[in-house]
Parts: sequence; C-alpha cells; structure tokens
Amino acid sequence: MATPQPPKRSFLIGRSSECDIIVNHPEVSGRHAILAILPDGTVEIRDMGSKNGTFINGKKVLVAVLRPGDKLSLGTHTIDWEEILRNPPPPVGGSGSPTRLTRVPLGTRNVAITIGWVILAIAIVGAILWFFVRPWVFQGTFQAK
Repeated sequence: MATPQPPKRSFLIGRSSECDIIVNHPEVSGRHAILAILPDGTVEIRDMGSKNGTFINGKKVLVAVLRPGDKLSLGTHTIDWEEILRNPPPPVGGSGSPTRLTRVPLGTRNVAITIGWVILAIAIVGAILWFFVRPWVFQGTFQAK
C-alpha cells in the first residue's frame, strides 16, 4: 500500500484574513475548506468542519475530487474553483507546504498550563512516595539496638 503524498499546492478558503482565498460571505466559515492539487494532478476539496457545509453539484461532501465543470459551493455561495487554479494567489511563506491550518501554534498560555500540570504531577508523586513508600521501605531501619 503506497503512502499518500502531500499536495503540491493547497489553498485554504474561508472568511479569515489568514486564508489563501478570502471569501467574504456570511455562509462561509472562517476556515471553510482546503482546495488541494495532488501530485497526480487531481484537484481535491476538503471541508474543514464548516458550519454550512461544502457541496459539489449540490451534494454535500467532506472530501471529494473535483472534475472540470463541477459546481463547488461553500454553504450557498458558489466558488469558481477552476478560476482559482488558473490564477492562483501568490504563495505566502513556502506555499509548497501545507496551509497554516495544519500548523499548531504554541502559545505561552498553553506552555504555562502544561508546566503547571507537570509541577502538580511531581508534587502528587512526591507526596505518595513520602507518606506511603518511605515508611514501608525504611521500616525498622532507624531503631535503637
């Protein structure tokens, strides 16, 4: 079984200013879908958990291959996906890689919470060792003869 190859180019479509293709329509989610050109040249659309759905020729899809002439809709808003491929937006920082959506930012709040949980876990393990294991291990070691 062959491992899937990453797309040559992918476009994040949505209302967010972080998207490659910005669509200012109330039924389009902030990060609605990814339009990807696969290494074999096929074009794939992948819904990113949007509220109003992604449709090809009126049929709701999560992941599907687009063929010339297919009508792509985000919610009720129709997108000319073939025009996007004819005139793609300029790459934003290493465009051959996956879109920003697939990269998880490491915020300082997440780091602080993680450090807090680690300190709490160490304290709990220390307390268990001190109150339960220590008396059992050193039982009778320090008694006078």
